[in-house]
Amino acid sequence: MNHQIVVYILIAYVISFVPFVGRYVSMINTLVHENGHAIAALLFSGKVYSIKLFQNTEGLAVTGQRGWLATVAISYAGYTFSSIVAYLCFYFLKQGQENLILYALISIAILNLILWIRNVYGAVWLISFIVCCGWTIQNGSDSVQTFLSYFLSAVLLTQSVSSALQIFLLSLFRSKRAGDATSLAHYTKVPAIVWGFLFFAQSVYIAYLAIANHFN
Repeated sequence: MNHQIVVYILIAYVISFVPFVGRYVSMINTLVHENGHAIAALLFSGKVYSIKLFQNTEGLAVTGQRGWLATVAISYAGYTFSSIVAYLCFYFLKQGQENLILYALISIAILNLILWIRNVYGAVWLISFIVCCGWTIQNGSDSVQTFLSYFLSAVLLTQSVSSALQIFLLSLFRSKRAGDATSLAHYTKVPAIVWGFLFFAQSVYIAYLAIANHFN
């Protein structure tokens, strides 16, 4: 499957521009991104009050924490976690453990549905995603399960890079509306463009490592 991973990446990238479908599949990256914030909050003894997923592929994690370091770490964690999860997916593909990816993603979705998601669209999206993955695990052929594992991994990889690119461009031209980069600039006094570039650079580097490792 090594040579086919490039095809999956291209498919995932092209589908991201398809109306409705592109936004639907891209939401998996939003979920992972917001969970990065949530996990960071928990690691710093904070709280996760809610996570919301929106139809335009944006998300919002509402957390409670104390201290400057915790606040900075939580703001930084979203894009970083997305890239790490994408890398891990490609690692498990390399190991031939495609189903583990489906089980992991469906577990994350169920956990979020029970504990954190607090808006209608987010709940509906999660339920549909859980049903899709659950049906594939229970009734799909090996080839269908393999296809979905590779496709979702490719979506996570392409979206981890493209979303980081978007925030970098926003930090260049609309620095006060650059999401996590703006938040980090506020807390650290380091310009948003620096954080935006860091998010993008690390996403490209981790994507490179994921693909290179897959071919080794």
